[in-house]
Order: sequence, then C-alpha cells, then structure tokens
Amino acid sequence: MMNRDFLRQVLKGEKRLLPLKDLRTIVVPKFDELAVVKVFPLMKDNPEFLSYFPDRLPKGRFVARDYFWNVLNTTNEAYVTHLVNHANSVRYSAKEAEAQVESIAVTDEWAELLLANPYLSCK
Repeated sequence: MMNRDFLRQVLKGEKRLLPLKDLRTIVVPKFDELAVVKVFPLMKDNPEFLSYFPDRLPKGRFVARDYFWNVLNTTNEAYVTHLVNHANSVRYSAKEAEAQVESIAVTDEWAELLLANPYLSCK
C-alpha cells in the first residue's frame, strides 16, 4: 500500500514505479549480511534506485524486503549477483572450516587398529 505523499510524487514525476512486466524478481537468502537495514544505506547515493522509494519512512522502519531486492535486482542486477555470491561464499567457506575443526586426525597405526576390529552398532 502506497502512502499519499509517494503517490503524489509519482504523479508529479519525482518518483517512479516499475511495471510488473519489467520487474526482475529474485529470492535472496535471509542472511544477516543481506538484511535490508544493512544494504539500503549502501544505496543512499544512487538517485535512480532511490527514485522507487519514499523519501521518508517511519522511524526504525524499512521498505519490504522483497520489494527492496526486486527493485535493486531490476536496477542493478550485477551488484545483487555479486552481493549474493559473496555472502554465499563467505558463509559456506566458514561451514567447511567448521567441519574440518570437528574432524579427528589419526595416525596410520591407529587407523589400522581401529579398522582391524569390527564395529557393531546397537541400532
């Protein structure tokens, strides 16, 4: 639902709307580093992008997450792709490092001793 001030600005040509046929939708992972509250301030110097948003929002409020990412993807698809790929690579490389920390290293001698005896599970 649009507020009246934004609608007036659209009708005056000060703000813009995207036709649905031109919108490039995207589903962005819900990572903390991709939160609207963190990415929106990075776009404050982009007048083309900001032309799709109201000038003022209630204190502590941001635009809807889906709307934000769909508009950003439509206006700057390469940047969104870069942000998502970077967030994924950082997140998944950390999980691989955690998996390596949880593994147990054994010497060849212990490996032979452990494999020499059969393992029977009670389940």
